[in-house]
Amino acid sequence: MPHWLRPGPVVAPAPLAAALSRALLPPVANAAPPPWLRADQRLSFARALAAVERHSGALLADGVGSGKSFIALAVAMATRPGQPVLVLAPAGLFEQWRRAARRVGAEVVLHSHELLSRGRLPPDLRGIVVVDESHRFRTPTTRRYETLTPWCMGRRGLLLSATPVVNRIDDVAHQLLLFIRNDALAWAGIPRLTELGVQTAPAALAHLVITGEDRSTALPAAASREVRVSEPAGGEGEALRHGVEALTLSRSPAVASLLRGRLLVELASSPAAIAEAFARYRGLLLHARDAGATGCQVTRETIRRMVGPEPDQLVFWELLDSGMDAGELALDDLGMVQELEMTARRWAANGDAKLTALRGVLDEKPTLVFSHAIATVNHLRRTLGPRVAWCTGQESGLDAMRAPREVVLDWFRQRQANGAAPKLLLATDVASEGLDLPLIQRVVHYDLPWTAVRLEQRSGRALRLGSEVPLVEVIRLLPPLGLELALRREQILERKSVLPGRIGLGPSPDAPWRLRARLAARWAGTAPCEGVAAVQGETAGAVAGFRIVLSDGTEHRVVLAHGEKGWSGKMGPLFRLLESVTEGGTACAPSATTIKRLLRSIAVQVRAALRTVQGARLTPDSPADPRRPAIRRLLVLAREAARRRDQERLAIVERGLALLRRGHTAGEVRLVAEWRQLPSDLLLARLRALPTAERGAEVTKVELIGLLVVEAPREGR
Repeated sequence: MPHWLRPGPVVAPAPLAAALSRALLPPVANAAPPPWLRADQRLSFARALAAVERHSGALLADGVGSGKSFIALAVAMATRPGQPVLVLAPAGLFEQWRRAARRVGAEVVLHSHELLSRGRLPPDLRGIVVVDESHRFRTPTTRRYETLTPWCMGRRGLLLSATPVVNRIDDVAHQLLLFIRNDALAWAGIPRLTELGVQTAPAALAHLVITGEDRSTALPAAASREVRVSEPAGGEGEALRHGVEALTLSRSPAVASLLRGRLLVELASSPAAIAEAFARYRGLLLHARDAGATGCQVTRETIRRMVGPEPDQLVFWELLDSGMDAGELALDDLGMVQELEMTARRWAANGDAKLTALRGVLDEKPTLVFSHAIATVNHLRRTLGPRVAWCTGQESGLDAMRAPREVVLDWFRQRQANGAAPKLLLATDVASEGLDLPLIQRVVHYDLPWTAVRLEQRSGRALRLGSEVPLVEVIRLLPPLGLELALRREQILERKSVLPGRIGLGPSPDAPWRLRARLAARWAGTAPCEGVAAVQGETAGAVAGFRIVLSDGTEHRVVLAHGEKGWSGKMGPLFRLLESVTEGGTACAPSATTIKRLLRSIAVQVRAALRTVQGARLTPDSPADPRRPAIRRLLVLAREAARRRDQERLAIVERGLALLRRGHTAGEVRLVAEWRQLPSDLLLARLRALPTAERGAEVTKVELIGLLVVEAPREGR
């Protein structure tokens, strides 16, 4: 048994369980939280601040309505007291950020996502950058991402999103890479953040992604139900569905599938929405016909405008070749499209079963109804009035009158003195992010979105801290079965809803990070004590913890459970074994033979952890890795400098090679990709501006935190 695994003194089981439970938590900062933070927000503050200080960034993924903006302001103010906080947020959330800043005495400088999409950079302020609704920066090919990544180099950032996983696990990695290097978790056996998709709930991700606090008692309860819309056989809805399926649309199967899907989505929304979609498509066909007569083609971007620019739908464009011939639209569809449009307009005038289903769930409770389509919002406000408030991305109002957006939303934020506020708010997804509507008692998903993220964002307008109601009703209106079979919307939502759980996120009470937080909270009042202990429990096993200390002062803690199959870091067995310890419970003397045997076997795990920590280097993983040509280019410069015995140039080139040997942020990847094409003099000037190469931290100490032996009850006792 190695000398660095000395067992330590025999201690009581409860203090040892407290020490092991705390070792399960990621690092926390020592800074005192501000007094205006809630008790359930202080651990998130300490973890986020520690991650920013260690890794230059963190993703705060606490749930919808949990007060992430206040935690972010606390972190930013702790790093640069008295300085303004730069916040990148959707423009619609600016007023909410101003209100939060006024409450805590902070000054915020706001820059919108929309400006980033137009290529306009934020102001050059130092300190932590707060990126609200960071899931909007999950796709590297979008203009807002390409605009932001170079600007983020050398900065520290705090990302905020209750729903960071939208379409794939890589969504989380791309957000983190704005500020955090790809190899940030290499010490834990995760060589690249972009490989999170092949991991299952990696424990080390908790060092970068902050979540886990249980706020179930502080939020209103949710009562969810589904209402299936039933269209009459042979009605207009069924006729329109058959009509959409009969359209040729394009000689390109991919384009035809994309357009048909868009039309079916509008059909599922409302008669008004499908009528407007047919009108847009008719205009597109007329444009294609006229363009063809002059020898021109319909561009890919023209079809994209027809399909719609919603980010959640852009996943479909990955199916299409960027060089496709978008002009191959089926002009023979024009006559049928005109007939279908007329049918849809008659249907809108006569009323439909979905509208009837909505009327059946409305009463005097303040209700928020979500649709993705402006045409549907307009259709509903005309038919459900009077006293119907509405809010879209373009305008807002009451019935036929326009009113400022903040005035409309305030009717559902603050109780009116005369009680004359409207009870129904219709909204597109412009109101689904960040807004706080504490008076809402019912949320209706009139349309199902593409992602489970959007469902959670919508419901979160009412299911949040500060709500004035104990129970919020959440209703999904499901499309008719025939239309659902064509759309597969419910199947898509179900598939995407399980993605967060694969890396430990999501609402499950058994998510690994929530179990860790529950254990730590249980033993928060017990003074920890390291050593060895034994206790009787229902199932035999053991829990061991050790720390690896590096020369830069950081430490990595590992806690493992021992069972029939040996040692494991899975949270389920750890939770069960540590839960078997009770305050003041019966302890038994640990067997020296058992302790020696367990320590001998845990030594194998320690050596494996040491190899991982000491070998945490990122190497090019594919021929397409931009570092490969950059490394070759720098090696040529290094050989030239060596021949000339130019020590200064060699030192400059070494700075570049040092950067290439470690991981990169998204902005650094773009920087490195440029090195291949730069003239030598300009490249050397860029390398000269790089910081001096960092020396890698070395392991200085390995210590056993503790060993807890859980023995099964003996027979007859």
